Amino acid sequence: MSIGPDNAPTSAPIPGDPRPDDADAWGERRLAILSELAEAGLEIALALKTRIVETAAAEPDTDSARACADLARAFDRTSRAVRMSIALRDRVAKEAAAGGQAARTAADDARTHRAGRVRRIVGRIAKVRYTDRYVREAFDSQARERLYDRDITGDLKAPIGALVARICADLDLSPRWTAMTQEAWAQEEINERPPGSPYAAWPDLPPDEPDPEPEFWDDDDFEDEDDDEPDDPGGGDP
Repeated sequence: MSIGPDNAPTSAPIPGDPRPDDADAWGERRLAILSELAEAGLEIALALKTRIVETAAAEPDTDSARACADLARAFDRTSRAVRMSIALRDRVAKEAAAGGQAARTAADDARTHRAGRVRRIVGRIAKVRYTDRYVREAFDSQARERLYDRDITGDLKAPIGALVARICADLDLSPRWTAMTQEAWAQEEINERPPGSPYAAWPDLPPDEPDPEPEFWDDDDFEDEDDDEPDDPGGGDP
């Protein structure tokens, strides 16, 4: 019987192997295997060393000299295998560390980008209601503070609409969800309907409030805020 693509034999998974798509677990598995190989090679090398010493101490003759030479070659090959296992283990560990750092950097960049996007949306909502530039800047500062408050926005993994809604509720702003449906982020959430998004129930949205009359705000109503942004939007690692 011929073996085609559909009935080609497949190797059975080795007990202890992680799922094929679990890169982190595979990295740990490789490190464990290389460590075991290095330890096994070391034990063999030490046993060979003992044999070499015992053979060399025996009455010298042709057979013992030949045995010593064979044992020395075996010791050299084994010690080389141990060194290679250690070098490979160090390389795998270094690659894993580099990959982890790259993933953390990418997550930080994504979180910062997401925080900036939410701030801009909240800023546009505040701009509809307030005309004074200083008041809008104060709202921006307040929005930034709340973005980095884990009690309000968690780790910033919630849908954009949910984050905007939480911050606006805390700032007493009224988002006009229907008016924002043409924005790219809103279109994404209308298509995906992520849980927590105001657009998860699209098109059943509460009607937008009428265009408000522009208001002026007394700057004294805002406490002075430290304008320094925290380094970690979301309040912690992803």
